[in-house]
Amino acid sequence: MIGILLSSFERYERIAHFTERQIKKYWVAHPPLFFSGLLRDEECYLNFKSDSRNWMGVTLEAVQEMRYRGFTHVYLILDDHPPVGACDDVFLNESLPALAVKLDAVTIGLLGYGQHRAPHGVILEKENGFLEKCSSTDPWKFSLHPGLWKLEALQLILEQRLYQYGEGKRTAWNFERHQDQLEDPILKPLLHRCFRISGEHFLKEPKKMKFEIIKEAIERFGVDVMLYLAKKGGGVSARLELEKKELWRYGHYLGPYPIFWSGLMQQGRPHQGFEKWLSSCGNRELQEEWKKLKFLLEPNSSLNPDIS
Repeated sequence: MIGILLSSFERYERIAHFTERQIKKYWVAHPPLFFSGLLRDEECYLNFKSDSRNWMGVTLEAVQEMRYRGFTHVYLILDDHPPVGACDDVFLNESLPALAVKLDAVTIGLLGYGQHRAPHGVILEKENGFLEKCSSTDPWKFSLHPGLWKLEALQLILEQRLYQYGEGKRTAWNFERHQDQLEDPILKPLLHRCFRISGEHFLKEPKKMKFEIIKEAIERFGVDVMLYLAKKGGGVSARLELEKKELWRYGHYLGPYPIFWSGLMQQGRPHQGFEKWLSSCGNRELQEEWKKLKFLLEPNSSLNPDIS
């Protein structure tokens, strides 16, 4: 049985509910959705005893509760990673979970390869969904971009991370960036069972979205030429300056769960790259929803950045 675990904390509650609304809008037939990190007297809010700043502890309690309720897999989604377009319900609800069981996957990331993102592992055949099997040495194999996780494996990783990190360091960031040793006897069996999707193969609106992908690929080629010339003429600093001006256009990823890769927030404030992309994407409804949320966030300009 699969579910969705929306990970948040008190100061990001409005952002979490924004993401919840986008999931309900774009992933209409989504599986049961639960919140971690928010205390409410409702069944969909998973209670916790850990300090709310202890992301690893709070998430571990949520995972244990979901396993107790009979769930085997969960889409783990951080609060500022909503879908920004139509989701492929059938793929997310049926096809990907079936692949996860077949491959005994620890995790399958929904921010995949392609669309300016090079694969670094082995690309599987069509019957295995063209998934990329990540290398056991891939530094981001346990990435916290939206993805499907096997709960048993996620619990084991969280238990190890709690042992590896002390109070004040048990953040989402440390969970995903930790470099596990290949000889680790506990996590070694998990390191070679991480995958990423090929977004362009599983699109809710294939004609429209593939056109966008092709159009963007042509534009990006031109930008890559500009970046090359900038570096050749002005050095690394000139290239970096041009990257700041141009690369925000390519932060989104089209797939069964379309996302903006870095999320809505950065260091407790609205992400400038996301806002630039949003202003040019043509999604008027999403623009209006974001505008309303920003108005509500104004008094809270110093939101805790631990989970972003």
